[in-house]
Amino acid sequence: MHEIKVQTFVFEGELPSMNEILDAKRTVAKNSRWNRYNEWKQAWTERIISQAQLQLLDPIEAYPARLSYTVYAANRKKDPDNLISGTVKIIQDALQHAGVLEGDGWKYVVGEDGTTGDAPKFFVDPDNPRVVVQIEEG
Repeated sequence: MHEIKVQTFVFEGELPSMNEILDAKRTVAKNSRWNRYNEWKQAWTERIISQAQLQLLDPIEAYPARLSYTVYAANRKKDPDNLISGTVKIIQDALQHAGVLEGDGWKYVVGEDGTTGDAPKFFVDPDNPRVVVQIEEG
């Protein structure tokens, strides 16, 4: 049996909510494939990859991984479910691009118990908004 490896990733700042992501996808330039979401996603992905590299995250070796999220929001203006859905989407996609996760489908992030990790936790920290992701190998 292998030793369970746990890593912690801290994203400094606040990510867009799912409503903001959906609004950005609807913002399309005339006669173009450009939309604000694609621009945002590229910028957020680069920022997350940079922070993951600075924090020396190792690639996951044993799947499925369990990812547990703690969100420290700047305020209570966004609904928790709206915050977490946008956060999970952007972070997991970026961790794939960073080479930390192989994928974010069932095979990679859903345990035999049917969960993806602990239920998300939410706090308010106006001075230091951030997202803490606990990554536990399968």
